[in-house]
Amino acid sequence: MKVGGERRLLHAEWTLAMSEEIPFRVFEYHCLTALAVADEARASEGAPARQPTPIDSVVVVLSGREAPWPTHGAYRTSSPDEPFSGVQLRIEAVYQRTVAELAARGSPFWLIFTPLAADADRSKLNQVIEELRACSGERQFGELGAAMVALAEADTRERGLADVVKSLLPREVVMQNSIYREGKAAGLKEGLEKGLEKGLEKGLALLAHQVERRLGRPLSAAERSRLHERLHAEGPEKVGDVVLDLSAADLSMWLTATAS
Repeated sequence: MKVGGERRLLHAEWTLAMSEEIPFRVFEYHCLTALAVADEARASEGAPARQPTPIDSVVVVLSGREAPWPTHGAYRTSSPDEPFSGVQLRIEAVYQRTVAELAARGSPFWLIFTPLAADADRSKLNQVIEELRACSGERQFGELGAAMVALAEADTRERGLADVVKSLLPREVVMQNSIYREGKAAGLKEGLEKGLEKGLEKGLALLAHQVERRLGRPLSAAERSRLHERLHAEGPEKVGDVVLDLSAADLSMWLTATAS
């Protein structure tokens, strides 16, 4: 995206509840994204940009504690007595916002979270859905509506708003959209697993790029598949350490070994 004519990258994470691991996960993906951007600049300009592309990290929290969350969090890597170094992240606890606050963001993206808003009810959700209908095409409206259904199902306060959203949307949006159909069949747990899978796929693409740089050659289909297996079996933290710590020769051997 561009802000004031300047290119910026937005790194967003969604989580049902904030945990102590989230800041490190954001730091991990933030660093991988920065490395990918540097490689992109090196490929086109011969060196990383002196003024790197800004990367903004945000965590969207769907449920959790009643006490208000701070607007920002951080994962610090520098010593306490030194200037801050690490990654700062914006915390968007949408379940603690009002419908009006989410609508004031001026983007359909934030409107899909309104079923989780603290003051959400049938009347307000009806207004949001009509606003979405007015500002989007048929296909986009269907996708946004299905996302609202899925998010309403994730409301841990059990206010029955998922049924409200379904009743306000056209039947074809609720019954035919693949997102809702898969979510209903799989249930919330499997839906979250699919979300994790998508996150791992994103990490795989970045890790594969870094491995190819270390090896000085493209990965074969078999090596990419093995990297995928190891990312699932061992997690991004351990695999990331391996990619950075091993020599090119050892890294190549590691790719041929069976994941433990």
